[in-house]
Amino acid sequence: MRVLLAVVAVLVLFTGTAHATPRHIEARSPSLHPEGVAWDPSRGQFLVSSLRHGTVSLVGTNGRVRPLVTGTHMVSTFGLRVDGGRLLVTYGDIGFGERSVPGQSGLGIFDLRTGRALKFADIPNGANDVAVDPRGNAYVTGTLGDTIWKVGRDGTVTPFARDPRLGGASYGNNGIVWDPRGFLVTGHYTDGTLLKVTQNHVEELPAPKLPGADGLTLTPQGLVVVTNGLAAPGKNAMTLLDTRTWQVKSQRDWKTAPTTAARTPHGTYVLSGRVDLLVKGETTDEFSLDR
Repeated sequence: MRVLLAVVAVLVLFTGTAHATPRHIEARSPSLHPEGVAWDPSRGQFLVSSLRHGTVSLVGTNGRVRPLVTGTHMVSTFGLRVDGGRLLVTYGDIGFGERSVPGQSGLGIFDLRTGRALKFADIPNGANDVAVDPRGNAYVTGTLGDTIWKVGRDGTVTPFARDPRLGGASYGNNGIVWDPRGFLVTGHYTDGTLLKVTQNHVEELPAPKLPGADGLTLTPQGLVVVTNGLAAPGKNAMTLLDTRTWQVKSQRDWKTAPTTAARTPHGTYVLSGRVDLLVKGETTDEFSLDR
């Protein structure tokens, strides 16, 4: 009994709580409308982007929001990825920002601790999401084109893979993750195809098509695919795929239009940034994260 109490005391001392984070986290920040989310292991908090403000904010498990990255030229921020002490952020102008820089599309790299900008790299064709390999190379989807772009640690941008199946008449390759088996997985937003990508090679995975495939998150349980009907005939849902067979293990419908998810030590959290309202020309201060 004394040993158990000592363990609990240590947990409280180092984590602030002996309990898991809440299943539902309700947060508020003026018209933030986050589209991307990541977990910051150094702080034990979430990081969220903003379609309206082009910022990155920290969100505590209690729902408290405070800014980390502000005052840059980024119009809207999308996908986020933490890589050690770096924070990688895709950005651009898709018409939802408070200001406009037509054609803007890029990857911003920031100091995770301070939020200070380290580097900006221009990315063609509508940068949307980013994955990172073990060497620190970033891979960025170009949703308005047929190419996945590689950004080296020095900021050099080169085409990594180009294939017609990555593009299309409207939105193409969107969410992206690095699989530790040595390849990328990306989802085609419009037709829902999941694709395996290595350098100069693209192949379709034997997975069900999930139209509206937005964010992808690799977890110990499998690949989480978050879908929505914002700009494709998809349904608002979270689907878990077995990464050995690429078949559905489970699926859960969502009331609002989720965009992506973040893996945390407390489970996988799905983000609902109320982008559905923004698409209709409305704004709200509320957004949520659900385990």
